[in-house]
Amino acid sequence: MFQLLPKLFTSPRSAWLPIRQHAEQHPWGFLPVLIVLSFIPAICAYIGTAHVGWELFGSEDPTYLNQASALYLACMVYLGFLCGVSIMALMTRWVLFRTPGRPTLLLAYTFATCLSVPLMLASIGAVIPLRMMLLLFAVLGTLYSIVLLFRGLPVFMHLKRNDETRFYGACILAVGFLVFLTNGFIFMELWWQPLSGGEYISEPAESDDFS
Repeated sequence: MFQLLPKLFTSPRSAWLPIRQHAEQHPWGFLPVLIVLSFIPAICAYIGTAHVGWELFGSEDPTYLNQASALYLACMVYLGFLCGVSIMALMTRWVLFRTPGRPTLLLAYTFATCLSVPLMLASIGAVIPLRMMLLLFAVLGTLYSIVLLFRGLPVFMHLKRNDETRFYGACILAVGFLVFLTNGFIFMELWWQPLSGGEYISEPAESDDFS
């Protein structure tokens, strides 16, 4: 399925039909994409927090995490993406429960995984310490995921009427924002609480600092 992903960015409308065909022939084809690309936000979060430093709101000086905190944060980011895509797949299938071509759970997983690809790639911005760059990458990734949603929904899910597509797309989009916020809050709390705020330090972490 990796070879089909570039068309999501070069020709998003025509990319969805071969992705659907591939998903029908290889129902688990989404899994390597989800497992591998979810490492991008995790690795970028680790590098950005442990070695590059982030400018937190209220401060112009870069702030770092020690190795243990940054590694734990990366794990939470990775699990957060896996969990978020899983919930979106379940919700997409539930939203489309009245449609004639209601997707199977694995097809819904494929669709949700493809929608998450721009967000995974946009996480490269996490290695840049500038707040505005972080926000810019996040906004661009989110907007492109929305474009893929509305262009891919009628093709991938075999919806014919425009009003039907807009309605279901709006429902999936609303659920997606709710999942993003709730999922992010839960996994940030899972990271924040055990380490008492992540153990911020003023200098880049040393490779042997796991205290």
